[in-house]
Amino acid sequence: MKPLLSVLIAIFSISTAFSDPITATIIFENFTEKTTISGVFFIKETNQRLEINSLEKFTITLPRKGKYQFGFYSKDVNASTYYPVRITERKNTVTIRLENNTADPEAVSINRSLSMKDISNFSIEQIEEGINNGTINFIVHGLLAINPEAIKIFKVDYGVGFISENCVVDPIAFKTATNTNKKIEAYLTLKFGEEWKNKLPALPFGL
Repeated sequence: MKPLLSVLIAIFSISTAFSDPITATIIFENFTEKTTISGVFFIKETNQRLEINSLEKFTITLPRKGKYQFGFYSKDVNASTYYPVRITERKNTVTIRLENNTADPEAVSINRSLSMKDISNFSIEQIEEGINNGTINFIVHGLLAINPEAIKIFKVDYGVGFISENCVVDPIAFKTATNTNKKIEAYLTLKFGEEWKNKLPALPFGL
């Protein structure tokens, strides 16, 4: 039995290692008056950043089918990115929806001094106090576009905002983001169960 199990594991490992690359198509839904766009398309897992200067659809090659996080950032518009949970041969379209830039500073912050605050050692009372003061925020990395209205609704419902960072620049920032987001996740799950995760407008780093 053990030799058979070893063979099966070896076959699975070889097939995984030599998985075929897969192509994804990126399209734009333009709800602005702009006819051109400048921005950066980001793939978290492969750490790719592509300069985009057109609204024409384009394709990218990924190492294999599976889960990926995509984002698009432009200073000119608000962008929301939609894509399947897993990229496969049949589900391989990434949609970038562009809307006029109406970011609400109360909902989304880009203040790096706030994002560096590690709350992993906070008690429940400290987290609740921070929520009441508006200082408890998920950290989002990787040029992930955030819909301001969706963030605002989430903050009204759960008291937690979002801080948007362009990228993880060092191990300390990486650790801080992960620790902070997991602490908030544990608190919200304790208070609201798992249902709140279905209302996340963006995936916090480390979750």
